Amino acid sequence: MKNRLIITVSDVKGTKSYNIHQFVRKFIVIFSIIALFVLGGSFWLITYLNGEVSHLKESKEKEISILEKKEKELLSQNSKYSQQIKNKVDDLEELSSKLDHLEEIIGIKKEDEDLSPIKRATLATMTTVQKAFILKTIPNGSPLEKTVITSSYGYRVHPLTKKKKFHKGIDLRARMRTKVYATADGIVSYVQSQDIGGFGRVVKIMHGYGFQSIYAHLNRTKVKLGQVIRKGDLLGLSGNSGRSAAPHLHYEIRYGVKIINPYNFLYWNMKNYEDIFKKQRRIPWESLVKLISEHNKIVQQ
Repeated sequence: MKNRLIITVSDVKGTKSYNIHQFVRKFIVIFSIIALFVLGGSFWLITYLNGEVSHLKESKEKEISILEKKEKELLSQNSKYSQQIKNKVDDLEELSSKLDHLEEIIGIKKEDEDLSPIKRATLATMTTVQKAFILKTIPNGSPLEKTVITSSYGYRVHPLTKKKKFHKGIDLRARMRTKVYATADGIVSYVQSQDIGGFGRVVKIMHGYGFQSIYAHLNRTKVKLGQVIRKGDLLGLSGNSGRSAAPHLHYEIRYGVKIINPYNFLYWNMKNYEDIFKKQRRIPWESLVKLISEHNKIVQQ
């Protein structure tokens, strides 16, 4: 009986004895020990893996935090540099505007043939059709049904900052939600439909031969980017958006990179057709009119 294990079980029916070989007993003991080791090892491995996962998670969070910080820094630098570039562009535009304004103040107001920006011979060859085409292509007339200038082009005291600053356009009196119309054919090159920045809601129209018109401080825009516009089309409604003291329309005209005084363009029509060529001398009218005439001849052929 040395190599056997006797197990006795007693119940109401009596007592029974079972003999289990010593090998089986050893197997159970070994199996139990192995199971304990496996369970212990599994618990340790799970604990270790959880620690590694936590460590990796913390490292990942730190990396993400560093990347987010760098991203914010880069965005901040980009915004800073973009603003600096914008300021430089504004400075160049303002310098160009000042030169235009100075030329208007000190001359050149002589109307000698040699100083005229367009030759009489060129004007004499222009037909009524060509003149009408130019008035459809280059901004002219008022963007409002009623024209009352409340602030002129040139130096003025800004109504909000109370500092003297160069005004790049003209301000026209307009009640809230007054209709604003295009002053020439063109394509919508920029639309800001949200009340953002100094101009607030703004529409910019790119016209033919390098001209551009700008309509700012709108209450609502009525056009989309890339839309083809005809002279007299509705662009938006006047308002008080952006840095504005009261409802009005800010109106600008540009030729290339030059900011032009819009005043003479407001009243330019077929009756006083030649006046614009004498009063707006920084535009190369001679070559421009010849180019437009040549294009018209090609179209008519």
